Formats: sequence, C-alpha cells, structure tokens
Amino acid sequence: MEKKRGGGGNPLDAYLPKTLHSFGKQPERVDVTKRYQDTRRSTSVTIVKKRKRELTDEEIAQSQASEVGIADAAKAVTDLDAVHPLHAATGYIVVASEKPAGPRIVEEEYEEQVQVEEEETDPRFPLSNEIRMRGHSRIVTALAVDRSGARVASGGADYNVKFWDFAGMDSSHRSFRSVEPCAGHRITAVNWSITGDQLLVCTGSAKPKLYSRDGQETAEFIRGDMYLADMANTKGHIAGVSHGEWHPTARNTVMTSASDSTVRLWDINDVTKQKHVLKVKNERGNTRLPVNTCAFSPDGTLIGAACEDGSLWLWPGGGPYSRPKQVLRGAHIGEISKICFSQDGHTLITRGSDDTLKVWDVRKLKEPIKSFPELDSLGSADCIFSPNDDLILTGTSAKKDEGSGLLKFFDKRSLEFVKQIGVAAGSVSRIVWHPNLNQILVACSENVHVYFDPDTSRNGAMLTTTRAKRKLDPSDLVQHMAVHNPHALPMFKAEPSAKRKRMKDRLDPIKSRKPDLPMSGPGHSGKIGSSLTSHLMQGLLPKTERDEDPREAILRFAQKAEEDPYWFRAYKDTQPKPQFDYTLLQEEQQREAQKAKDA
Repeated sequence: MEKKRGGGGNPLDAYLPKTLHSFGKQPERVDVTKRYQDTRRSTSVTIVKKRKRELTDEEIAQSQASEVGIADAAKAVTDLDAVHPLHAATGYIVVASEKPAGPRIVEEEYEEQVQVEEEETDPRFPLSNEIRMRGHSRIVTALAVDRSGARVASGGADYNVKFWDFAGMDSSHRSFRSVEPCAGHRITAVNWSITGDQLLVCTGSAKPKLYSRDGQETAEFIRGDMYLADMANTKGHIAGVSHGEWHPTARNTVMTSASDSTVRLWDINDVTKQKHVLKVKNERGNTRLPVNTCAFSPDGTLIGAACEDGSLWLWPGGGPYSRPKQVLRGAHIGEISKICFSQDGHTLITRGSDDTLKVWDVRKLKEPIKSFPELDSLGSADCIFSPNDDLILTGTSAKKDEGSGLLKFFDKRSLEFVKQIGVAAGSVSRIVWHPNLNQILVACSENVHVYFDPDTSRNGAMLTTTRAKRKLDPSDLVQHMAVHNPHALPMFKAEPSAKRKRMKDRLDPIKSRKPDLPMSGPGHSGKIGSSLTSHLMQGLLPKTERDEDPREAILRFAQKAEEDPYWFRAYKDTQPKPQFDYTLLQEEQQREAQKAKDA
C-alpha cells in the first residue's frame, strides 16, 4: 500500500506553515546587547607631543656626505632606538640653523596614547556609550535640544542648520533636514522655544530668524538703521548677532546680543521692532563694545551679558534696563565666550579665552569664588551646569591634528576636579546635558557626540542604536533633479529669484499700480461691454439716447442755467443779452406757407 504524503496524519499538514510567522517577510531580530556593546566608548585618547633632542654624529655625518638638510637627514635615519628611542615618531622640525656653532638641536613630534579616565563607571555620569551624528563639513558652533528630547538642532561654520529627529533616525544617524539661513554667515546660536514649536537661529548677519519644528522659516527679524548714532533709536541690530535665547517663562519673548554693543528683547508676534534695548559701554564711555554672549537666569529674574573686553554685565529681568544692576570690569583677561546661571540663580560660571573657568556669586560679584586654570580655549569654549546642579562641565580646545578636546567635570560644592573624558580630535565647542534623556551632547569639530548609559538614560540616542540601517534602494543612486511644477504644494516650491519676482509683480496691475487705459471702440456709458453679464444687461436696459433730440435735451436745462448760471455767475449782471436775427426764420416760414397755399 502506498504511503500517504505527509506521514500518517492529515495529508495537508505537509503544506501548512511550521511556525506562526512563516508567511511574508520574517521580522528582523535585533540584538540590543550587541548594539550597545558596539557603542561602548573608548577611555583613551591619542595626544601629539613635541620634544627636543641633539642630532647624533651619524645624522650629522650623513647630512654632510649627502649635502642635504638636517631635517631630511634625521628623517633618513631609522635605527636610533639604541641611542634615542622614538616612540612612534612622525616627523622632525629643525629649530637651529643649518651650520650652528654649538650642537645641532631638532624638534620631533610623536603620538602617545593617554588614559584619560578609569574603566569603572559612575552612575552620576552617563558616559558608558557613545554615538556620533555626522553631517557638518566644518566645526559645529551651535547646538540645542528641545524640552521633550525628540528634536536636535545644530549649526556650524559651514553656514547650515541641521535638524535631527531621534524618533525617526536609524543607526546611520543622519539629519532629516538642512537649511542655510543666511549665505556666507556662520551659525552663532540655535535655541528651542519652551514649547518646542519654534527654533531661534542667530547668524553672523544682523537679522535672526525663526524656524518651525520641521525646518520651515516663519519670521525674520528686522535690521536697524546703521546711520543712527544712538543704538536705542534703531529698530534692530546693525551688526552680527552673537547669541540668542528664549525667555525661560515667557513663551513669546526672545533675547539677542550682537556686536553693535546692545542686548535686545523681542516679542515674536511683532519682529519689526524690539521691545527693549540694553546698552553696554567700554571704560571710556563709548558704545563700541561687542557683546559676545547673553543668558537668562532659570527663573528669568536676571539677565547676564559678557563682552569682548572681558567685562560682565547684569540687569534685572523685569527692568529697568537703562542702567545695569552690576558691572564687573576685567572678569577675564580677554573675551568671554560663555556664561551660565545655576538653577538657584545665585551662582554664575564664565568661560574665557584666557584658558580659565571662573565661578562667581552674583550677590558678591567683586571676586570669583574659584578659578580653574589651564583649560585650553581657542575662543569657542562652553560651560554648563548638570541638570541636578551638582556638577560643572566645560570643554577644552586643541588645534587640528595636535590632540583631542577634553570634556571636564568639576564638583559645584567642593569646587574640585572630578573627571575628564577625551571627546575627539579638535575642540569642544558646545555642551548640552538634557535632564529628561539624561544624555550629554557634545559638539566637537564636524560631529555631534551623544553620550548615554543604557541603565540610567532613556530614549534619545538609545532609540537610534537599536534600529538597523536602511538598506540601499536603486532609487538612491538616481540623481534627483529639481522639478519645477506650477501646481506643486507650496512647501515643495523653490523660492523665485528677486528679478523673477519683480517681473511677475510688474505684470500684476494691482501690485504695479498700473493706471487704467483709455477706452476705445463702441461701448455704453464710457465702458466696453465684453462679459456675458454686460451682454445680457444690454438687452434688458432700454436705450433712449438715439430716440431723443439732442437739442431738446440741452434746452431742457436752459431755464435753470439762465436763473442760476453756475459757471458764469460772476458775469450775471454784466453779461449782455443776446440779439437773435429772426429774418431767415420768418422767410422760411413764409415759403412753407406759400407752398401749402399753392398745393
């Protein structure tokens, strides 16, 4: 007997799915543990150092024999470990002359791996894992995260602002939109509103802009009159804007600072003129002192500003703004790049170009509480407080290909150094520690580094780590050209050029205020009837002009004109009476009567 297909049971069992998810595409299982392990952060950095040494006899002899320079001879020698060990030497720089009287000295560069922190993790610092968001072509100069922690905005020296969405981003960590607010001007500051629906963008131009959550421009601030001497009389900034922030409690109030020696408060409902102007002056009393940065206290009761000469200015948040509440000259030697208030509003930290971080008590602003020296800065260093107000964070700078920027932590209460980590080659320009996500975002060179801890952090960068990269599609290799469609949605339309817009407005009779042309051709009452309504009305309204005697129509007003001559009233008494010749009329009547008689 033939054996049934599928065994001794139901013959259809062989064609049924073996598992519940056999039909369709199988869901991809993501190993979260492996993904988190791939994002573990390295605790060592590579630092390029320099040192001087004397040339050996072998190097000098080879240089004289081959008649080449000392530096080239030093590079040609490879076996010097026995005399002068070179730890990963990368090159030599000649310091002395070609034929010195004394010993020949060269300066060499070498790389060294430095352990900048311990391997043990501290739950206070969400630093165990790291991702990098790449997209800028030059250094990132501005960074902001909205209050919900879903959207990130970054701006750089490449003149672009990029929008990032953690909820829609995969492990490739790419931005979903890039805009250029002002061509040729670097981004100086970006800041989200307290509701997260608008973004303030400040550039090197005098006109800040507002963008929606999706990157659409909604408003542009006005530019002031540069020919006015008193900055209080101008409607806006006349020089490049250096910084901008939203008010911590008033959702419609924005503050900006600029190189025109002013700090201005704006109402976003009317960006054609600022509400208040706060002016700064130098020691000579001239208003020619650029303002580098400004900040609100967390409760909005204080306004702080730092200037190019290292001075520090404080105003009351509610006014009056004619005079500052406190002024401290020489807070730093050189310009101040950033100021930040603590959560209680009593402590202020400043970061200067003199490679120091200073802690101040706003109630006694004469002397700093603590000064942390030897913090390299190239003019764009940042400093912030941790969300729980226990730590102070700042970054250090390093020249390109000469080391790594460091992120350093200090204890606010004891004012002691706590920890440091190496970020990347370059300078740490901006730092953000988000309280809801418990993640630290650091802008360094062309990248934005996001640090988190899977045990203490939530959402944010952790959402992107567990998503696989999108597979390449054939359509990705096709170059998408701009399609000009007059019936496209407004959000996809390209902005017309100024010349094209003027030509289009010229053809519009309303915008160009074109006068009415003189009427020509047959018409009625001075108008030419060309529409369907005019054609129908012509048949409905009676026309009596052709049936009426024009002489009788004029003589109808003869009696009124004689009694009240409107145009000749001045000559009423002196106007001579007309004398009519009725001879021809009488002769004509006689001829008519004779013809009737003869007939």
